[in-house]
Amino acid sequence: MASEFHAAIVFAEHRFYGKTQPFGNESYATIQNIGYLSSEQALADFALLISHLKEKRLSFAQNSSVIAFGGSYGGMLAAWIRIKYPHLVQGAIASSAPVFWFFGMPVPEDAYNHIVTRSFVNSGCIEENILNGWTALKNLSSTGQFFSFIQECLEEIFESMAMVNYPYPTNYLAKLPGWPVKVACQFFNSIGEKTDEQYAESMYGIMNLYYNYTGQKEKFCINSITCQDSAYAALGDPLGWPWQSCTEMVMQQCSGGPPNDFFIRNCPFILEGQQSYCLRLFGEIGYTKTLMRPYWTILNYGNKYPTATNIVFSNGYLDPWSAGGWSQKSQVVGSLISIIIKDGAHHYDLRSKHPLDTNSVKEARRLEKTYIKYWLKEAKLKATII
Repeated sequence: MASEFHAAIVFAEHRFYGKTQPFGNESYATIQNIGYLSSEQALADFALLISHLKEKRLSFAQNSSVIAFGGSYGGMLAAWIRIKYPHLVQGAIASSAPVFWFFGMPVPEDAYNHIVTRSFVNSGCIEENILNGWTALKNLSSTGQFFSFIQECLEEIFESMAMVNYPYPTNYLAKLPGWPVKVACQFFNSIGEKTDEQYAESMYGIMNLYYNYTGQKEKFCINSITCQDSAYAALGDPLGWPWQSCTEMVMQQCSGGPPNDFFIRNCPFILEGQQSYCLRLFGEIGYTKTLMRPYWTILNYGNKYPTATNIVFSNGYLDPWSAGGWSQKSQVVGSLISIIIKDGAHHYDLRSKHPLDTNSVKEARRLEKTYIKYWLKEAKLKATII
């Protein structure tokens, strides 16, 4: 797409992630340092970067339009930078951006796992066998603490696999086959003797698929604290998103249990429980409960965008995060556009083209390109009039 528009592509790394560590190895060492990790600071960074690039690095592009792209949290940033800095960014593609999954919004707290369950059941999994798997693990566990640990690990696997349910092999959160959810269903649909051991073995099957799809590992680590082999680590730093979820990005999520989902019920979401988790994680460097601002994101960025323009909010029907999206259906409100990708997982439309791409994602990309063309034409016309 960039070559078609004669555009420069700029990948801007978020502060405190990857190699962008403002205080080097000490970036996460103290509350004074890590306190500079926030979405507001990141947006200001990007605003300054755009100005710097136009003035110093890409002087020939001083009058060029800027289109922001982002997926997931990056999708939220893409939408928010268009809202906060419309004089710098002329449009945004906000893919899988759960902009409304915060306190003060009506998103059901058990919506995430409802969509996870829907994806597995629609892919052919026998829900009863998964439910029996939890019971079997509980019966076979030597202690309640061990069962809780295994349960938490498996829940993360189910949830992560639903996120990356793409039609071709990927290595995003883990190395997985195409349509991994459908592949996982074979473990729950081929149970012979319906014993605790057989049900537990089916649970092991999905764990082995997630961590050892190639079958080349003799052993694998499932303790994310010990080995940092988790979805958080795949984001660029294992503590970056946890910090943000302990301060500004507080999202209420829990399992409702049957019939909402096939997990063990732990709703309602209790804020004090999240605060306790954050104290365990960051207490040693000075974290306190007062640093958690559950209502700040909606207060800061809004729960309605009455003046916002030129934003595409795309969401995949298979993506659990879609429940917190701007809209649950395809629609156009002014120049805010919602696109629902029928067989799309997490920010599927932002992935590179692939021979196995589905028709729905091809159509989503076509629409996005059409809107970008219109935004660029509109910006050029306004510049001419001025």
